[in-house]
Amino acid sequence: MPATRSLPNGVEKYAESPLFAAGKVPESLQKSHSTKSGTYARLVVTAGQVQYFLVGESTRVATINVGDTFVILPMEKHFVQVTDDAEFYLEFCR
Repeated sequence: MPATRSLPNGVEKYAESPLFAAGKVPESLQKSHSTKSGTYARLVVTAGQVQYFLVGESTRVATINVGDTFVILPMEKHFVQVTDDAEFYLEFCR
């Protein structure tokens, strides 16, 4: 079950990524990266499982399963690992 996080009041979606499938997830998402200042991302899993890690931490923050979402905070350095059947997309909000 993912850690509980929610978008702040007044934050709205302004963009959406394409659907990423296992084997086609950009390497940049699997290495240390972050959103811009003031930008939140909502990770939406449509198949499989995505594991979310903070850079420098030894344990994962969340495991996001089908039907679950997870909010990524602005400028939070992180990376993801996915199962072989994973599919997910990101909604960018500010």
